[in-house]
Amino acid sequence: MLAIIIIGDEILSGQVSDENLPFMIERFSRAGYAPREVRIIGDNVALISRTVQELLRSYSYVVTAGGVGPTHDDLTHAGVAAAFGVGLEAHPHMMRFLGATAGSDLPPNVKRMAMLPRGSEVIGGDDGHWPIIRKRNCFMLPGLPHALRDKIPRLVALLPRLSPAWDAAVYLNADEVLFADWLDELQRSHSEVSIGSYPVVHHPDFRTRITISATDPQAVGSVTAQIERYARDKNWHVRTQNPVSRGGVSDGA
Repeated sequence: MLAIIIIGDEILSGQVSDENLPFMIERFSRAGYAPREVRIIGDNVALISRTVQELLRSYSYVVTAGGVGPTHDDLTHAGVAAAFGVGLEAHPHMMRFLGATAGSDLPPNVKRMAMLPRGSEVIGGDDGHWPIIRKRNCFMLPGLPHALRDKIPRLVALLPRLSPAWDAAVYLNADEVLFADWLDELQRSHSEVSIGSYPVVHHPDFRTRITISATDPQAVGSVTAQIERYARDKNWHVRTQNPVSRGGVSDGA
């Protein structure tokens, strides 16, 4: 459904720690658009172009973060333009935005930020905050965390409304190797939910955390109850986190 590309040599080199990805995943997931794939790539036009093309063949939307500034290594716009087979052009809306924030006599390095893939849409910016740049189903966001974060709710509002995901968890005082085969069969018989199993370390009471996720809270509740019954039949200690929407709303269970 949706994929994310984090762009920046500084991320890959370890000079800068990425702060955007966890926030983006959490906010998109809350809206029902849990990312299906994430890639972190460097500042290279051919690489950006190829990555955008590959992801758009598999997903409905691609969101990029980073590489939209005024320096020589800010190449996201050029890479996305190449992915769509178009050139760059000075976008009048972006020129007005930059003029309002940087003055009417824009230096060349500032003007280059207005060079967008031909046919792009500039969304927002009238409030003085950096706008969202959209080329069809590819959205380009700034890499600075404070500039990116207020864009996500606005971007989500542009997408078709989906049912949010619901999550539950069951904690057990048993190692996952003891029930892995049974859990595999449970997943095969309930393809409408996603079941995960993860070791719990440094906890005095529990050894494994099982997660159950789906857009249908009743399906999540049903599978959670089956896991609880199985564990209690084994006389294992169980603690359950009832289904909660990623929008933060409990089902009341």
